[in-house]
Amino acid sequence: MLFYPFPDKLTPAFLFDIIQAGQSYIPDNGFLAGFVILAVGIITGLDGSGFSGLPLVGALSGAMTHNTGIDSDTLSAIGQMGSVWTGGGTLIAWSSLVAIAGFCRVSVLELARRNFIPVMAGLIVSTIVAVIIW
Repeated sequence: MLFYPFPDKLTPAFLFDIIQAGQSYIPDNGFLAGFVILAVGIITGLDGSGFSGLPLVGALSGAMTHNTGIDSDTLSAIGQMGSVWTGGGTLIAWSSLVAIAGFCRVSVLELARRNFIPVMAGLIVSTIVAVIIW
């Protein structure tokens, strides 16, 4: 395990270790890299806030821009969409989805279940368009 020295203590670099272990599995193809970033954004959005994964997808996008040939801004935007759309109250029954379901008097889980296909279709189509336009 790698440790980064700070003035007062040593802290483990878990995130760095995870990325370093998985970087050999990420292809150099820009199209597939866009979907890898989207998947990372979706996974980091599962905590419910939607914004906690933005530093991770931004840093990962910056690291992947040289091998994939896609601009880091485009990859970051793809990851940001995955994180915010998933965790910002669209797919996960947290925060605003709970408030909307309560206001409309529908089941939170049913609302999240019905949002799944349109949101995932929008994420996939927007990722394809972003990679093609770039």
